[in-house]
Amino acid sequence: MDQELPTPGPINYNDSEKIIRLLKRLVPFALTKIDKLLVSKLDPEDIVQSVFRNFFTALQKGNFKPASWEEMWYLLAKMTIWKCNSKRDFYLSQARDVRIERPFDDKDDLSTGSLFLDEKLILEESLELVMIKLQDENKKKVFCLILQGQSPSEIAEEFGVSKKTIERFKNDIKEILTLEINQGVLKK
Repeated sequence: MDQELPTPGPINYNDSEKIIRLLKRLVPFALTKIDKLLVSKLDPEDIVQSVFRNFFTALQKGNFKPASWEEMWYLLAKMTIWKCNSKRDFYLSQARDVRIERPFDDKDDLSTGSLFLDEKLILEESLELVMIKLQDENKKKVFCLILQGQSPSEIAEEFGVSKKTIERFKNDIKEILTLEINQGVLKK
């Protein structure tokens, strides 16, 4: 890994340069810890963001008190390994086992039997709800392109924005759905 740890010494959490250096070092580390079967399902940047979020939440609660950058790296690395293992267990569990997935075949007919009528209605209502809640026309267009299967990189190129912007749009959409599900609007 070409990113070095910040220089030894006490930790200054406001030193964004050193935090970013740790972040950049942790992403390739996470990639080495992701099971080869799951590389297409897991994004090491997502794992590292989750680790950082959990780390700083625990830090605020006083659960961690690393005395140096080395100790902080050790904690972040351990948390990354744990998160990768947790994701591996999740995706290799019997119900979600990626080893038994099969690619979508053109012969598969999605109109019959793959979704029950109730599920189709819930999906349709969910999509309509997201479109209503998304007030920005660009976000609506991005949502439609995501549903059509375009990657964030392709969408970003089409709109002339960064991939991070598209990821932010996706997160906004997820938040809308999560909020509505939690409020019971989308429950049967």
